[in-house]
Amino acid sequence: MPSKPAVLIAAYNADKTIERAVDSVLSSTEPCHIYIVDDGSRVPVRNILGRRAGEIEIIRLEKNRGPAAARNIGLTVILERDHDFVAILDADDAAYAARFEKQVNFLKQHPEVAAVGTWARLIDERTGATLLYSKKPTDAGAIQKKLFFNIAVIHPSAMFRADILRQVGPYSERYPAAEDYEFFRRIAAKFALANIPEYLLDYQVSWQGQSMARRRRQLYDRLRIQMKYFVPWQWRAWAGVAKTLLAFCVPTELSVRWKCALHGPFAGQHPANSPIR
Repeated sequence: MPSKPAVLIAAYNADKTIERAVDSVLSSTEPCHIYIVDDGSRVPVRNILGRRAGEIEIIRLEKNRGPAAARNIGLTVILERDHDFVAILDADDAAYAARFEKQVNFLKQHPEVAAVGTWARLIDERTGATLLYSKKPTDAGAIQKKLFFNIAVIHPSAMFRADILRQVGPYSERYPAAEDYEFFRRIAAKFALANIPEYLLDYQVSWQGQSMARRRRQLYDRLRIQMKYFVPWQWRAWAGVAKTLLAFCVPTELSVRWKCALHGPFAGQHPANSPIR
């Protein structure tokens, strides 16, 4: 009998959202095994989930290690098991009921694809209002082209083949503001990526997460990753680096407002960590 797909959630002080994230997985049309890495949360995740905790494997870290390290600890456990597929979900997001079933079916039907993401609805953490419908390219070629500029798969929407994760290794902790981008660049260097053209994730735009103060660090990490995977005969590699360098010169508030105007109006103030990258 095929094993259930694993769903990995790294949680840090997600008191207000972790129940919704977990419930979204428990409501899935594809039965999944949930692994939560409690990354030194002020209130232990087990205490918040109560009875639900009996259906979930919770790994409690006594000290906060950060998302890359937390996910790596979870992956160490998961990859020792017989799971064929590993999905990512953030502790403040919610998967739609059909998400995991559709991703499992997609990966079974497309053996050449290492990981598949989905489109997402971006919602305001304070009001629950829809801010934006975020699309990413769907075919491997278009994703490869976009990766020269930035991330091309919404990370918490991704499902990976476990065998591929064993080959490429863990998340790098050298890029604390862009570890997901480096991870996808590393995978895409050898394997194909894809996105299902359906909205199967509610992505919460957090006002406390990736703050404006960290934007320069994110740009710095992105530039380092672009240089690491630089392909000199590809004009997009040069254009991607140029775009990142230019972003350093643009005031943060102006950049956020420009992105919001380009991709659609946000309600009220512009969130500090708009994930439109």
